[in-house]
Amino acid sequence: MKLKDITKKIENKYPTCLAYDWDNVGLLVGDFDSDVKKVMTVLEANEAVVEEAIEKGVDLIVTHHPFIFGKINRVNTGDFKGNLIHKLIKNDISVYSMHTNFDIAFDGLNDYFMEVMDFKNTKVLDKIDSNDSYCEGKVYGLGRIGELEESVSLKELCNKLKSVLNIECLKVVGDLDKEISKVAVVTGSGSEFAKLAAKEGADVILTGDVKYHEAQDVFDMGMNLVDCGHFDSENIFKDVMYNFLSNELGGVEVIKSETNLNPFKIV
Repeated sequence: MKLKDITKKIENKYPTCLAYDWDNVGLLVGDFDSDVKKVMTVLEANEAVVEEAIEKGVDLIVTHHPFIFGKINRVNTGDFKGNLIHKLIKNDISVYSMHTNFDIAFDGLNDYFMEVMDFKNTKVLDKIDSNDSYCEGKVYGLGRIGELEESVSLKELCNKLKSVLNIECLKVVGDLDKEISKVAVVTGSGSEFAKLAAKEGADVILTGDVKYHEAQDVFDMGMNLVDCGHFDSENIFKDVMYNFLSNELGGVEVIKSETNLNPFKIV
């Protein structure tokens, strides 16, 4: 299948117009007219992922975090990012990234989080205004808010999070005995939405990358928060895209990366 046909299928479901202006999404490395026989899904593409792709004969890497995000002054083997780009081109491997558009779109990262955690009656948390025709008549935005089928304590909810998402440990702000019936979710980094989540009636917000002073603010407002970690709240990306692409790309092999990308270890 041609790469341009794959990107069209992806963007019909997760359009790039939903991405924030500061973001960098779409085909970041590659030739639209190249043939793709094997696709690998992964949270992000680092050196280990690129080496895995080369070893497994992958033609296209689909990531959540943008492979190219900041200024690049040169592409040569003496520069870390330049060396990766050089390896990708040399081995005819393309990279397609879908970031905030995937967070915002329906059936994207936040919706999948709600699904695997079995949260019900899901709605958009932070609505966006868009004049794009794709968004006409629909409510899009970042984060989700939903309900538990039966209320549980915050501690019980944390135990379920650890079990379902395979998380070794969590950081929690609030009362572990608090009864939780309504939750807000912003995968990745979203502690700035804690106030909005509380306003919308959520008992807790589940997110990652929470700084100390942000945690203090959440504590002072009497809100509960669970920091799942940036990696652990978003690593499910490779599962979502594996499922989607496996159903959409007939005749193309789709695999999930086996590289462990979490830079943190618990000691």
